[in-house]
Amino acid sequence: MTMEKPFVQKDPMDSGRLADLLNHNTDWVWEVDTQGRYVWSSEVVMRLLGYSAEEVLGRTPFDFMAPGEAERLESTFRDVLSSHKPFSGLINRNLRADGRAVILETSGIPLFDENGQLTGYRGTDRDISQLGERVLQLESIYQNTPLALCVIDRHGMLTKANKAMGELLGQPEEKLVGQFLKTLMPEWHLLFQQDFMLLDGGEEIASKELFLYGRYFYIKPMAVYDAGGNVAGISSAWMDITDRKLAEQQLAHANQTLLQYAERDHLTGLFNRRYMDDRLSYEITRAQREGTPLSLCMADIDFFKRYNDTYGHPAGDQVLRAVADALRGGLRPGDSVSRYGGEEFLVILPDTSAEGALAVAERLRERVMALEIVHETNPIGSVLTISLGVMTWDSPLSVCSIQSVTDIAAELISSSDAALYRAKQQGRNRVVSA
Repeated sequence: MTMEKPFVQKDPMDSGRLADLLNHNTDWVWEVDTQGRYVWSSEVVMRLLGYSAEEVLGRTPFDFMAPGEAERLESTFRDVLSSHKPFSGLINRNLRADGRAVILETSGIPLFDENGQLTGYRGTDRDISQLGERVLQLESIYQNTPLALCVIDRHGMLTKANKAMGELLGQPEEKLVGQFLKTLMPEWHLLFQQDFMLLDGGEEIASKELFLYGRYFYIKPMAVYDAGGNVAGISSAWMDITDRKLAEQQLAHANQTLLQYAERDHLTGLFNRRYMDDRLSYEITRAQREGTPLSLCMADIDFFKRYNDTYGHPAGDQVLRAVADALRGGLRPGDSVSRYGGEEFLVILPDTSAEGALAVAERLRERVMALEIVHETNPIGSVLTISLGVMTWDSPLSVCSIQSVTDIAAELISSSDAALYRAKQQGRNRVVSA
């Protein structure tokens, strides 16, 4: 009977097997010192770069790159060395011994001695030439686009940023990576935390506008998923829209100015007749709906033509402005006053009874007299005065439904104007009700 020999597993990491593994792997394995010089290399470098392992020793990765590429990668690699942290996915274009280009993806881990001092890095290079050119093109677009781009992980840390984002935040883009949004933009990091909450809840995240460092930005965020389909971060594009926002503000200001011109009297700043007609229609409709009284006051400056003839039109303009201010200052927030024509003013008093309207009119008359504007040609006194006609529409619900708002407005204006006429006939500087 033959006894089977027991199976004994050999150490897979003995030196011979390890050397064979490293030299026949598809990836180039290497070690560099703290100066970035190769101190060990697997034989795979011959297949990737066309140089033997002995030929690369003592040289740096930048010795195998075109000047422009070396300059692009050197600062990044030096930051890696100074960070003492692992890195991966560093894509770079290299030149083979025969002059052909090869694109490598470089990854590495730091090496330390027994005292914890950095001695160099051990890493790998993988040939990705078939996809690498496209990756580099996309990377170039990402880095050089005028849009500020970045990726934020779930901890609020920037894991990627382009040149425009570096310019926005006032730091080189390579310095931004590893920093936290809370530190860089403390005013806005909560917004991005809310975005993660929305994504976790299965909701979409909306674009937003932010004002930062004196500029306006439109931000378009997008979820970044890991291999398992979980939200790993947020990629966001920042577009400077300051010029557009300023243009919008200027347009809004211009529209406001045009609106003001459309509804305001340019001399007194009061509402004009066009606006007041519309406002009266609105108040009539409201009074009808609510069954509340509506009162009007028509005011006129006494002997204003004589004032102009005596003191001149510039002085007359000053008087119009002074009277306008006096009338405006004697009204409630819900009341309205306009320069209705020449030296005439119309006051609309919503939800005001006849008694209340007479009290308001009398107060306005006294406010104008209190201005003590000298009017030597005024036959009824030595100061400027006004006369007022008041009417009250205190039964709006009783108005026939077939009567139009326009007709009602015309009747109310006519009634207050008639009351004003009687105030003038009775001696001026007084209030008369319809």
